[in-house]
Order: sequence, then structure tokens, then C-alpha cells
Amino acid sequence: MGLFSVWRGAAPGLRVYVDFTFTLLNREHFSVNEGFSGKRVKFTYDAPAQGNRNYIPVSDLYSRNFADTNGEFQLELSMANVRTVFSAEVRLPTGMFTTGQAKPNKLETTYFTFGGFDWNLAVYPQGNKEDEPRSEGKVSVYLIRLTGFDHPCRVRYSMVLGEGERRIESGQIDDLSDAEGRGYGWHTRVRWSDIAHKGILRVSLEMIEARTFSEVAVQALGPTVLPAAPCYDRDKQAWAVRADLHSDTVRFHLVYKDIHNVPRNHLRYICWSAYLIRGDDPDAETILLPGAPFSRYYSQEAADEGIIMETRLGVNEVNDDHCPFLTNKGQLKVRLEWNESHLLFQATYHKYDDVCRVHNQQMRREIAALQAENYSLERQLFSYQKSLAYAQAQQQEEVQGRPPPTTQHSTHAGALERSASTDTEYA
Repeated sequence: MGLFSVWRGAAPGLRVYVDFTFTLLNREHFSVNEGFSGKRVKFTYDAPAQGNRNYIPVSDLYSRNFADTNGEFQLELSMANVRTVFSAEVRLPTGMFTTGQAKPNKLETTYFTFGGFDWNLAVYPQGNKEDEPRSEGKVSVYLIRLTGFDHPCRVRYSMVLGEGERRIESGQIDDLSDAEGRGYGWHTRVRWSDIAHKGILRVSLEMIEARTFSEVAVQALGPTVLPAAPCYDRDKQAWAVRADLHSDTVRFHLVYKDIHNVPRNHLRYICWSAYLIRGDDPDAETILLPGAPFSRYYSQEAADEGIIMETRLGVNEVNDDHCPFLTNKGQLKVRLEWNESHLLFQATYHKYDDVCRVHNQQMRREIAALQAENYSLERQLFSYQKSLAYAQAQQQEEVQGRPPPTTQHSTHAGALERSASTDTEYA
């Protein structure tokens, strides 16, 4: 039986590196689980599937008690250290241009998929005059989001332009992709001729993360019962945020309004981070709330009781006329960043089950590491025993006045080696 991991989002110029481990679970004991792993495995457009075509004989599924009487078996897949890299070349036309005809101001790459969105790169060889009037002919590069305009998106990436001695690196960029899919971009300090070779520029982009977010203005001053502010997540599910000032510090009450729309026998797992915004754009500062990221499992119910998110902002500070967090309308601005959203088929799963599952995974990893260490020590011990047996054989030959064996594989030495070795067999 072969086993492969298939990359569904393959695109020309895009490649993914990942560490993965397949584990076939034995029904009797964990020590006989069948595992297969790979480090920095490369997935590309031409090779989107990677794995092991001879993972285990089908007959072993039954003889070694992996499959039940129905022929079903359990297989676990863990993935880590995922890197997504996109590479492309953009060419500045060098042909003849008629009088009054300018060279193209923008060069674009093909699109690729990451984080559920389609993206591409726009390169401005002479700089973007609209966004950067003082670009002075320096190269600018923008990451453009082509789909999913319902929400703005926070994206982190790093970029490399050119090759060899002409190569320049951006370092990690934390950008905001607005509702039109545009971000702040990377404005270099070099000209096109400094990094391009024969009119061709090599562009490499590593995508780190892309997360949509919702910004909500929550009323903090006004009536005794403060109104709730509505918002929507990436899956167009409705939420409501209300400020709670009945404590020493400000708290936010987040309620999942569409909890009744969760399908029966399903769970919706949501993970999010919350930020309190101080000041106005473009100099706004985001402050992560204590306890973030938050997560919860939701099953179909008539109404959601909600979750309380604490802050470090004192209620007395909010009542101050010069509070930097308050807007002119007496509102606090909150950013909800949607990290993960999954619809799961098993309505009996509970958030406390995560603890047991995480502990199970941790113990299995530690046991696997100890098994590997024990195997290595056994091999070392076996090697030491062979060396001692050979040394003893040489000493015995010298005492008896006979020349020592010329090779280690003589019959007498071999017998001593076998007598001193353990019963462990190695492949």
C-alpha cells in the first residue's frame, strides 16, 4: 500500500517545503505503530504528490492488526515547518517605442494561491508615483490580493529581488491588505538597472501568514446598557461585541450570533486574536488582549452565552476626556483577527478533549524520541562489545605464542564476536 500527501493548491512558480509524519495506528499496542516521515519535503507544480509507494504490504494491515474486520484503519498525519515560496521573472520590454509612448510603468507576475486567496506581485520599475511621489525612479513592489475582498487582511512575507551580487532582501514585512487587495508594498532604494540583468528581474517571495480581520467600533460611553456592535468573520458568520465596564478594567463580551446555523452533528472550531486599537490611521497602535489567541468549539444551540475578553485598560481611563483609545463618538476600536475556522463532523467533541489529545501527541513524540535514542545506544554497545571481543582475541593469541589473526573476520574471532554480542538484530 502506498501513501502520499497531495498538494491541491499547486501553481507554476510556487513551491512548498514541509516536514510531515504519517503514523499507522496499531490496534493492540502503540510500540508497533508503523511510521513514515520526511524533512523539508518539496512540493512543486510538477511534483505535487510526495510520499512512499511501498509504505506497508496490504496483507500486513490484517496480520499485524492494523485493520479491523471491516477493513478500516486509522492513519494520522502531522505537518510542521511549512514554507511557501513563489518565484517569477519579470521582463522590461527593450523594443522600440514610438514618440510619446512611455515604457510600461507596472509589471505583473502570474497568480498563486495562499491562505485561501489568490495573489500576485506588481513591480513598478520606476516606482509608484501615486503612492510614493518621491520614489525618484526607485523600484517598488506590491503584493496584490486578487480574491476575498469582504475583509481586509493582515499578511506577513519576505521578498528577494535579483540574484548573485545584485540581490537585495526586504526582511520580514508586516503588511495590511485593504478591502481592494492592496497593501503598503516594499519601496526599495535601488534602481531597476541595479538589480535587473539584461532587462530581466528575478523575484522571490516567501509567504508567512495571511489572516483576515474585522474592525469594530464598540460603544463605551453613553447609556447604562451599552449597545452591541455587529461584525462578520471570514465565513460570513455574524458576531456581536459589547463593552463591559462593570469591573476595574474594560472587558469585551463576544457572542456568536449565528450559532443556530451550525449544522447538526457538527462542530465549528473558531480561533481568533483580539486587539485594542489606540490612535487613528496611519499611526494607529494595536495592543494584543491578554489571553489571546482565543478558541472555542461551537455546536448548534438556540443562543450563545458568549466569551469574556479581558483588557488592561482601566475603566477610569475610559472616563477620562483625553483617553487615547476613545474616538470622538465615545467608542473603543477593537480588531478581531480570525486565525482558524473549521467545520468538524463530531458533535460530541469538547474543548477539554483537546488537553488529552495534546498530551497524547506529546507523549508519543517523547516515546518515539526515546526509542530512537535507545536504538542508537544499543548499536553503540554492540560496536563496543565487538571491539572488546576482538581485543581479547588478540591478547589470547599473543599469550599462546601464535600470531594474531590478520583479519577481523577469522573463524575464531567471529565465534568470540558472536558469543559476546546481544540477541538484538539490526537491519
